[in-house]
Amino acid sequence: MISHSSRYVLIAILVLCFLASCGKEKVSESPNIIMIVADDLGWYDLGCYGNDFIETPNLDKLASDGIRFTDAYAAAPLCSPSRASLMTGLHPITVNITEHIHGNHPAGAHQKLQTPPVAQQLSLEFGTIAEALKEKGYHTAFMGKWHLGGGKFKPDNRGFDLNIAGAWNGLPRSFFYPFFAPGEKPEIQNTSKEGDYLTDVLTDHAIEYISKRKDSTFFMSLNYYAPHVPIEAKDSLVKKYRKKRGSANESLLPNIHYAAMVESIDINVGRILRKLNELDIEENTIVIFTSDNGGLSVREVPAFAKHTPPTDNGMLREGKGYVYEGGIREPLLIRWPSVIKEAQLDSTPVVGQDFFNTLMDVVNIEKRTSDGVSLAPLFKGDTLPERGILWHLPHYSPQGGKPSTAYREGDWKLVHHYEDGRYELFNLQKDLSERFNLTKKYPEKFEVLKKKMDAMLLRMNARLPQPNPNYQGNGSPKSNP
Repeated sequence: MISHSSRYVLIAILVLCFLASCGKEKVSESPNIIMIVADDLGWYDLGCYGNDFIETPNLDKLASDGIRFTDAYAAAPLCSPSRASLMTGLHPITVNITEHIHGNHPAGAHQKLQTPPVAQQLSLEFGTIAEALKEKGYHTAFMGKWHLGGGKFKPDNRGFDLNIAGAWNGLPRSFFYPFFAPGEKPEIQNTSKEGDYLTDVLTDHAIEYISKRKDSTFFMSLNYYAPHVPIEAKDSLVKKYRKKRGSANESLLPNIHYAAMVESIDINVGRILRKLNELDIEENTIVIFTSDNGGLSVREVPAFAKHTPPTDNGMLREGKGYVYEGGIREPLLIRWPSVIKEAQLDSTPVVGQDFFNTLMDVVNIEKRTSDGVSLAPLFKGDTLPERGILWHLPHYSPQGGKPSTAYREGDWKLVHHYEDGRYELFNLQKDLSERFNLTKKYPEKFEVLKKKMDAMLLRMNARLPQPNPNYQGNGSPKSNP
């Protein structure tokens, strides 16, 4: 016979177990999702990726609380194509945005190739993560940089219930108030004042949104305009890094103003993480942090040249605007306390267009794209089948990159340069800096990867650069007859 007291204890245990199982079911099916995307933040700009100058304790803690990916990539070395892939799960080729919007121009007399035209907005035919999640009852918000079209192509017409500062712009006039042209973005200008800093203001709106939606299920895409040009930071942090550098020349990289911009991002990510903890919703909230392309390692155009180049990319070759590792390899941190174990380090090659399938998998929506895969198996320690990843930049980038395509499979990466038809083959496991061209040493591997690259370009109907009929060589352009 079970005593009354024992019976009550047993019932209490059963009730607790039932509630716990219900809680786990809820956790696995309806997590909140916060996707934070920095602008031009390089793979080497965070402490957890080896930077010993810029201080990023909150992002380093985010990495230790979940998964840090060592081989994560943007879909492109430029912002618009990369962001289009993050939103849709589609390759930049598929959406025909292989250059940044407003950035592709007819070939000049000294450019050997004519580059293909690109769409000037993300077409309405391509669905977004937000549109898909709304079908599952999610409330959705977009904040910050969009750069995928204005008007009917803005975030509030692409599945987002709330849009704060997302429009056609690729950058602010200044990171200090009023940020953009007066009256252009009243949702942030009317709630800000002289001296306010854009990264802080966007975070203020993000925290306000999280607080209002804490009892519902939400998806928030927070897109900082930093640390893109103009390179402007808060005086207090600039003074900190000036003191930290000491008597060393301020031309050393990373630039102290840039370092201060990155720390501002870190401080504000910390604010968001603390708010999740304060509201007791962090366990069932996925936090993703990444960037849209590699760090800017060259001097910018005259209008934004101040404090540029602002950063280097460590051992990685080149940077933004190039299909070498410095232009495409990104920081990627994912935390989901109820599912992802702490302190995981994952070397699986993953790419921006994988986010769509991953989130569809997590919330049990059947929609998938064929351009990406789900990373959800990695959350539980499983592996993904090996695959090929393609980057296609058939353009001259503002940073000096020339038309090229890159393809990675396993440890091997092939780069094709269209101007001279040259190929480079690298083993990234042994040569992350891409210094040694192995095409002649491993001709069979070169041929295998070349065939796979060409087949993928053909299958995706990729547009290729063509000879420029007005090319005048590297000398002065000829005068018209």
